[in-house]
Amino acid sequence: MQPLVRNLDLSALFHDISNAYGVVVLILNQIIEGDYGYTLEEIRPLLMAALEANNRVVRLMESKSLFGGIDLATVTKFDMLAFLQRKHLEFVPIAQHNSLSLHYETSLSYKHGTEVQADIVNIERMLCNLLTNAIKYTDRGDIFLRLFNEGDDLVVEIEDTGVGISPENLSNIFMPFWRAAHHSVSLTGMGLGLYIALCVAHAHGLKMTANSVLGKGTKFTIIFPYTDEGMYGLNGTICPKSERLQDALFI
Repeated sequence: MQPLVRNLDLSALFHDISNAYGVVVLILNQIIEGDYGYTLEEIRPLLMAALEANNRVVRLMESKSLFGGIDLATVTKFDMLAFLQRKHLEFVPIAQHNSLSLHYETSLSYKHGTEVQADIVNIERMLCNLLTNAIKYTDRGDIFLRLFNEGDDLVVEIEDTGVGISPENLSNIFMPFWRAAHHSVSLTGMGLGLYIALCVAHAHGLKMTANSVLGKGTKFTIIFPYTDEGMYGLNGTICPKSERLQDALFI
């Protein structure tokens, strides 16, 4: 692995572990302060969210290189509907801490179910970074996490009512360490979240798009294709690691 890639890989891992650990600390502080009450039933959702975030830290520490391509040994089948429900549970306290409402919108039925074949740890990294960014760049209003079909494909959508991105900056948002300044947002972090999300999407052969209106909000769309093998996500043919890495670095 080249030095540049190795440094980016370590920075990306530190970025994601730091974010997940920050969720645990925030939730524990909410419990201590009694923001949701003091009985077990009142704080149970917080405890479940903290456990989910803590487990995310463990999974990250055990994960392989983000830029090493997809290892078939790490690919598994999982229910995206249930997975997103857990992520919604984890991020609700963070959204509420920022005076935001996080909504999880699903369809009544899905054409081919909601089982996805993918590297679940990296898919988690992608979606958690998108949710974190949505919360960070939304000063008031709502964030929407959606799961629906578009034709035969399965689509995950994250939309916010935040500050939005100007047309001239939209092409830069996936560059590592790049952040757009905005007077209403106090910038923190490393500027790696969207870059990590893009790397994961490319490694899985997913289509990820960003649409935004300055002052109105931003919407990220991730499409999990329905393959010839009758499943969403990865099939038995995965692009070589070097090709995926080049896509991610020079998109």
